[in-house]
Amino acid sequence: MNSLELHNTLLNLFLLKFGVLGGPTAELEAAAIEHDLDAWFELMKRIQQYPKEDYFHFKGTNFLDWTQSPDVALYFANEDRNGEGAIYICDATATGKSQQVATVLEILDKIRAVRSLEQSLGAPLLFCPPRQIKNPRARNQQAVYFAQMDLRYDLETIWRLREAELSDETILIKLVLPAGSESDTENYLTEKKIVKEFIYPDTPDAVP
Repeated sequence: MNSLELHNTLLNLFLLKFGVLGGPTAELEAAAIEHDLDAWFELMKRIQQYPKEDYFHFKGTNFLDWTQSPDVALYFANEDRNGEGAIYICDATATGKSQQVATVLEILDKIRAVRSLEQSLGAPLLFCPPRQIKNPRARNQQAVYFAQMDLRYDLETIWRLREAELSDETILIKLVLPAGSESDTENYLTEKKIVKEFIYPDTPDAVP
């Protein structure tokens, strides 16, 4: 199932969506030039934060949004939970050089240059540009974004494989929320005001 052919198929669909069928609007490109932003990053960030705006048949990006806030992570782990839950903690410094300074378009161009792959494109890349378009949802969620470079595998699988190659390094820690703790967790979050209206402040029914 996790074959090279599957990897290339998924990658070609991804490159078809981003660069052939779709891309930043002219307005977004102009704003990016004026304010020194990464237009392609802003496009993918927008799709991640507002998936209903993704009108393509092939949904999503290669971005996964993570949070720098333990309480926000707890909110998502507890959301609609009925049984055990989990929080994953990533030590991005243990993964090697993953913080990106290259633009998303530069990385897309490098991917296109190799096209027919004989190996993985590498480790997940961390994107958190210092200059971004202000977004209340991303702000409240304290979002950062990991880009998957091998669409066959989830991040846990990739990082566990990387850990096996390292000595005395832990990239990923999994904290299990025990079944039966749902109500106590929700009460804790409510006291901290980490509620739906905070996580999604720009929805029509959100309360300031």
